[in-house]
Amino acid sequence: MSKSRINLDLSKYDSEFMSDALDRVESGACVIRDKARVNLKRSITAAGGEYWREHGPYKTGKNAGQAWTQRYHGEMVNTIRATRSKNPFAHNIFVMAGQYLAWWAVQLEYGNGNWKGGPKPFMRPALKESMGEVIAICESGGGPKAVK
Repeated sequence: MSKSRINLDLSKYDSEFMSDALDRVESGACVIRDKARVNLKRSITAAGGEYWREHGPYKTGKNAGQAWTQRYHGEMVNTIRATRSKNPFAHNIFVMAGQYLAWWAVQLEYGNGNWKGGPKPFMRPALKESMGEVIAICESGGGPKAVK
């Protein structure tokens, strides 16, 4: 009895497979993003707004008037995002927080020296709480669409 062999070359579909896989991972990243936003909003509300004191740019000192010295609750929450690399050769999707006007996301997550009240994690719990849903999305597709 002879065995027959079927040689399938699926390499012509690699870009479609990769595109679909990245779409699924990005949908999973959006679940983590949304959960991190909820976690941070909840923490701010539970602390009665004293999670950190909101203020505009410093009025005195060497950095007076610099926009990056301001601290606003909503600004930090709004910076939490899922981002897909624009480089077609780098298949990276990130969930990140912070930007120029809200650069202290790392201090919130991990704490830092004199940071008021120590660490206030919002991203790591979001990852832990969302893992089941993220796995289901990656296995079956679906999930929330990325907000650009």
